[in-house]
Amino acid sequence: MEADMGATTTLLKRFLQLPADAVIASSKKLFLKVSESVMRDPHVADKFYPYKPYQSDYILLKSGGERSGLGLPTPPQELWMGYGPTTEDFLNSGKVDVDKMKKILGSVGFRIQDGNRVLDFGCASGRMIRWLNDFAEQCEIWGVDISAEHIIWCQQHLSPPFNFAAVTTSPHLPFEDNQFDLIYCGSVFTHIADLADAWLLELKRIARPGGKLYVTVHDRHSADLIMNHPEKNAWLRNLLLSYNKKENFGSRNFAMFTMFRGAESQVFYDIDFLRQHWGRFLNVLSITPEAYSYQTALVLEK
Repeated sequence: MEADMGATTTLLKRFLQLPADAVIASSKKLFLKVSESVMRDPHVADKFYPYKPYQSDYILLKSGGERSGLGLPTPPQELWMGYGPTTEDFLNSGKVDVDKMKKILGSVGFRIQDGNRVLDFGCASGRMIRWLNDFAEQCEIWGVDISAEHIIWCQQHLSPPFNFAAVTTSPHLPFEDNQFDLIYCGSVFTHIADLADAWLLELKRIARPGGKLYVTVHDRHSADLIMNHPEKNAWLRNLLLSYNKKENFGSRNFAMFTMFRGAESQVFYDIDFLRQHWGRFLNVLSITPEAYSYQTALVLEK
C-alpha cells in the first residue's frame, strides 16, 4: 500500500512540474481520444456532431457564397459528402435523385402540392433539397441532419427559402405529431445500424395520416451491383468483397448485416424481409431497385 502511495505521489509531482503548455496539449489529446471513443461506441445512442467540435469558441459570418444551380449558393467541396468531383457533378446528382424520387412518388399517386410540409431527413449540405426550390414559397420544407457543420452552412446560405435544424443520433425529431406530407431519406438508413426501427417509428409519428415516406436502402441487389461493377463504388466494393470472404453473406439467408457501427456503418437488407418487417408499421406502396444509384427505394404510407 505504501509503495502504491509513493508511486502515485511521484507521478503527481511529475505532472505538476510539467509546463502549462504541455499539460494543455496533453489534455487536448486526451479529450480527442475520449471524444472519438464515445462517438464510436455503439452503446451510446444519443450523439451530437457539433460545429467546430475541437474549438473553445467560434464565430459565424454572414456570407452568400458562390451561386450556381437555381441561383442558390453552392457548398464548399468538403461538404459534398463524396458527390463530385466537379460542382456540376455535385449539383446534377441532386437533381437526378430528386427527379427520380418525384417519378416514383408520382407512380403511387403522390405529387407535392401547395401547402404541403416536406422533410429532408439527412439533408447534409442541401444536395437534394435545393431542387425543391420551386415549391419553397408554397410549402414548408425542412432539412435535418446530425452534422451541425452541414446544417449551419444550410442555415447561412439556404434559409430562406428552406428551414433547417441539427439533430442527434437519438431517434427523436423536434416536430409535432402528424406534421409532414412527405418525408424522404436518401441514403440515410444505409448508415443506421442500430435503432433503425425506432427511427422509422419516429418518422411515422411526424408523418400525417396518408403521408408518404421515401426511403432508400442497400439490399442484396445493391450488393450484387457493387461487387460486379467496380465503377459503381470501388471502396465499397472492396469492403463488400472482403466481408463476403469473411462471412460468406452472399450464400447466407440474412435479414440484414452491417459493416461498422455508428455513422460509418454500411447496412444491407434482404428486401423481402424489409417489406414484411416495415410493413408491420407502414403500408409498403412500392419497391424500386436502382432508384438512387445502386440503392433501392421504398415508398411507405402512414
